[in-house]
Amino acid sequence: MTNATPPHGRRRALGLIGGGMLAAVLAACSRDPAPGSASAPAQSAAAPVAGHAGTVRIAPLQAFNFLTLAQQSGGIEAAVKAAGGSVQWKPPFPAYVPTAEALRGGAIDIGSGSATSFLAASTADKDLVVFAAERSSGKDQGIVATGASGIRTIPGLVGKKVAVNKGGTGEYLLRLALARHDIPVEKVTVVYLGPTDASTAFAQGHVDAWAVWEQFFAAGQAEPGARVIAYGADIGSLNRNVHVTTRAFAEAHPELVKAVYEALRKEAEAVQAAPGRVADLNEKQGVPKAVADIIRQVPPSTLVPADDTLLREFQEVADFYAKHGLSPQPIEVNGRTLNVAAQ
Repeated sequence: MTNATPPHGRRRALGLIGGGMLAAVLAACSRDPAPGSASAPAQSAAAPVAGHAGTVRIAPLQAFNFLTLAQQSGGIEAAVKAAGGSVQWKPPFPAYVPTAEALRGGAIDIGSGSATSFLAASTADKDLVVFAAERSSGKDQGIVATGASGIRTIPGLVGKKVAVNKGGTGEYLLRLALARHDIPVEKVTVVYLGPTDASTAFAQGHVDAWAVWEQFFAAGQAEPGARVIAYGADIGSLNRNVHVTTRAFAEAHPELVKAVYEALRKEAEAVQAAPGRVADLNEKQGVPKAVADIIRQVPPSTLVPADDTLLREFQEVADFYAKHGLSPQPIEVNGRTLNVAAQ
């Protein structure tokens, strides 16, 4: 399909079709495994038994990552059981913000999110620590433009509407791309939307471009005529999927946090051996084949410990946030990581 602007009626029809495709991605990302099914480990009782190391309550993200895969495969259950504990799975969260609220409120012990969202919220999360991160190729995030927008390059975003999630991965990617070209953000109309609303706005042509990640990024690319303007790797993105726990839980149950880390590490190794696993899980959960096929082209991530290298990456992102006014105050990264791999 060409990138020329289609007649109004045709564009509206394409938007409706695309909205359905993105809706399928959203539905798949939010679908919980049926209790007792082969892909859903049975929930364990919350109360520990005599001689029991305790229970770890885990809430994955709706978007699929190593934590989701390790849940599906039973790897986390097996590792935690071997450490003398049990797992209680909680419903998935759509993003890091509600995950952080659940961690702070004591409803869960482990959750996931993006490094950018973690750092943006870290001034209020002094008791939350990252214990593992997923380092991607940078091809799983970026900025995608609609075919009707005519946008072909980052400078082409000037004067256009770009959807981002405020303070999170999307806004970070957009600001990073603009900074690389010395373009003031004021020259772009930034539209703050969560991924659900942004997906509809993008599909229906209410925004010209979308800075986004993972399954949503793939879904945007699957829209008729859509074009990737920049991958995260092209603009030096240091955004990672991170796995987070509370300092109190890590101190009380270090063996359980280490067990979850080891399960994630084994899952990452399995994905390296069979890169299509993430795409297969997406398709199994209802993501359209066109979207799953795009995900299949993305090199698999690796799991890295929360070591000094990750801390330096966090500092670079924190400095960027401070420089570009994305955080109300400087972000302190020291003490926000826990290297369980070294224990």
